[in-house]
Amino acid sequence: MVEKAREKAHFRLIIVDGRLYMEKYDYVFQTRDVFTIWGILQLLELYPGKVPDLDLMFMCHDWPLVRKSDYPFNTGVIPPLFHYCGDDSTYDIVFPDWFF
Repeated sequence: MVEKAREKAHFRLIIVDGRLYMEKYDYVFQTRDVFTIWGILQLLELYPGKVPDLDLMFMCHDWPLVRKSDYPFNTGVIPPLFHYCGDDSTYDIVFPDWFF
């Protein structure tokens, strides 16, 4: 299911046994990806052994991307994409923007 978001993602963040791994797919304007990774690394350091294994895809633009109108009821898998913004017409999973 996570792979479905790859075509829209800037990077993939994976946590396994408290270790962070990242795969970058596209250029990110400014340093939003760096600050997101830095924030997750802080969580891993502050809460050792308490952050579960994760596999997340991130988009770093300023506008929502996964529009509900593109995925009518029962038409397939909605890409699970974490993003810094969203609205009622999108499925983007809103995540804090630690860039500011």
